[in-house]
Amino acid sequence: MRRPSRLIALVASVAVAAGLMTAAAVTGPAAPASAAADARQFDAGNIISNDTFYNSAAMTPESIQSFLNSKVVTCRAAAGQSCLKDYTQTTSGRAATPYCSAIDGRNNESAASIIYRVGQVCGINPQVLLVMLQKEQGLVQSVSPTATAYKIAMGYGCPDTAPCDTAYYGFFNQVYNAASQFQRYTKTSSSWSYQPGRNNNVYYHPNAGCGTKTVYIVNQATANLYLYTPYTPNQAALNAGYGTGDSCSAYGNRNFYLYFTDWFGNPSNWLQSASFEGGSVSGWGWSNGAINRAAVNSPALSQNGDYFLAMNTSVVGRAITQDVTRTTNVGEQATATAWVRSGSAASYSGEMVLWGLGGSQEVAISKFTVGTSWTKIQVKLPVRASAHSTIRLDVYMGSNTGDLWLDNTELTFGAAPKPQNELSNASFEGSFAQWIPGNGFVNQQIYRDENEAVDGSWFAASNTPARGRSFAQTVPVSTTSTNQRYTFSIWLRSDSATTPFKGTLALWGLGGSANVVEQTPFTVDSTWQKITVSTDMNSTASKQLKAEVYMETTNATLWLDGGGLSDNLLSSGSFEGASSTGWVRGDSRMNLAVYSKAQLPPKDGTYLAATNTPVASSLYQTVSARPLAGETYTAELWVRSGGPTPFKGRLALWALGGATEAGSSSFTTTDAWTKVTFEVPITHDDHTQFKFEIYQDSTDSTLLIDSAQVY
Repeated sequence: MRRPSRLIALVASVAVAAGLMTAAAVTGPAAPASAAADARQFDAGNIISNDTFYNSAAMTPESIQSFLNSKVVTCRAAAGQSCLKDYTQTTSGRAATPYCSAIDGRNNESAASIIYRVGQVCGINPQVLLVMLQKEQGLVQSVSPTATAYKIAMGYGCPDTAPCDTAYYGFFNQVYNAASQFQRYTKTSSSWSYQPGRNNNVYYHPNAGCGTKTVYIVNQATANLYLYTPYTPNQAALNAGYGTGDSCSAYGNRNFYLYFTDWFGNPSNWLQSASFEGGSVSGWGWSNGAINRAAVNSPALSQNGDYFLAMNTSVVGRAITQDVTRTTNVGEQATATAWVRSGSAASYSGEMVLWGLGGSQEVAISKFTVGTSWTKIQVKLPVRASAHSTIRLDVYMGSNTGDLWLDNTELTFGAAPKPQNELSNASFEGSFAQWIPGNGFVNQQIYRDENEAVDGSWFAASNTPARGRSFAQTVPVSTTSTNQRYTFSIWLRSDSATTPFKGTLALWGLGGSANVVEQTPFTVDSTWQKITVSTDMNSTASKQLKAEVYMETTNATLWLDGGGLSDNLLSSGSFEGASSTGWVRGDSRMNLAVYSKAQLPPKDGTYLAATNTPVASSLYQTVSARPLAGETYTAELWVRSGGPTPFKGRLALWALGGATEAGSSSFTTTDAWTKVTFEVPITHDDHTQFKFEIYQDSTDSTLLIDSAQVY
């Protein structure tokens, strides 16, 4: 494929110099009305963070439309084309590819809808697509766009050395192919000339005589921009702001940085004075009272650059603070990182905290204790409850003796990971939220008692005058896929030391082609017990899940706490449809076969798997995941002997990427199905994968497995 780059700003400036511009032509990049970005702050190796680039949740269709409306108040449409804010076209559907999921076609679809939907299916921030449309053809701000501008809206298939490829003409075609290409760069990173994590020689200009710059590209997102527009601005281009540099200046990536910064904020870091360079503490204040602080010029001691911040307090619990004004939507995640160390030989403890302010307040906390070595601290705030107008970063000081040093801070935004728990207010903290009577009136109350609660400080209590009434929560979900499996768990107990409480736990899949449900009867005494039920959605394409606790006892009260509703992260965990997709044999001599219930009785559903090996090895599955610190994941597997000889093995769950965390449990099978299960508490935010591994220690027998889960 030809490199789809195009230096529109460069072409325009050359035309100006030659005196060839006409009244209707674009003379160069139009700066936003309130342009404030400083091109001299352009970081060639970190133009945009990965979190920002791939944040497909950054804008809604409505916010995109509002943004476009704000950029063109009056559309002249002198060239016969509507402005981007009013543009519509009939789009065609595309099948799923390795780079984008499937997208359907629509009649008279608006530009805002196209930008949003392409961003969703290809996992690209709509803000990135908007900036690309501006830097390539000026479409966002144009009051009189041309038909040609829409044909090559993203400059895709338009190399600098040849005409544009007509196969990629059309607005939707351009936006979709450009977004897909970004994911192609990402998923085949090692195949391309510009790669993250190494030095790259990047040309200043299509004229090779202008030379190259050695750029250490720090992330894939920045590499994507260079692969799309393979030039870096020279100093003349940076000194010119939005203007024209010299004959060796190229403007594409400079303009991307400038437009993005002026429209949406710094694409690589939202904090001011992030490393306190030049002694600046601009943007930083304090919380809970004044603190002592000073920007120290010491390249030998700083973690990054020449300066760092030293601070102390006379009152424990005060903090250095910075507020970032930004609309942060549900489905996004704010991530703050900072390097800290003690200023003396004694260790120093504190907390780094992110607050979501405006709307329903949300908070995330990372505690630290550091010595005299610089230590990286990170905290992530997934936005679940409501949109926020401000994100606040606090670094709280836990000592009134000694100094805390701070450097190289960063605040970025990306898409939040899928929530582990689909339930709203699963532990009844301060309210019932979405918990309601599900099958007739019941009495209900919440209580605050940290000594009695299982999770948090609150728990719920409910009783019923009639058997069979329930307490439930219904949650919407993305349409379930074939054989997707969900698990509902909750801690229950009776309020009476003498009267056990009986009932049934149920999990429904609703709103699809058929309703599905699984149930687990329970009897609990006056000690907390965790009750669990799992339901396979089969091929119903359910759109809602209903977690329900039916009550059969009428002369006691049921206490409830710590609910959870999660889907199974594993593929083919129950081998339904005779599928073993996702499972990998650790040794080529290992056998793995799937059987139907006509051949062997499964634990769940219609199928199970059998495995054996002549040498000790493992059967495993690795899945992408971004668990958050404070979450707890459960590994679960049902096992039984496939013959007269017991089978010995171990089940392990590994959280990989960053600091490895793991849990395991040994087992010896019998001729009855036995559940192997354990939990892995997550204490680090940097994991990217789970590895579910079944170690097979026996080499003289067969192991039957079913209902494998990670949730």
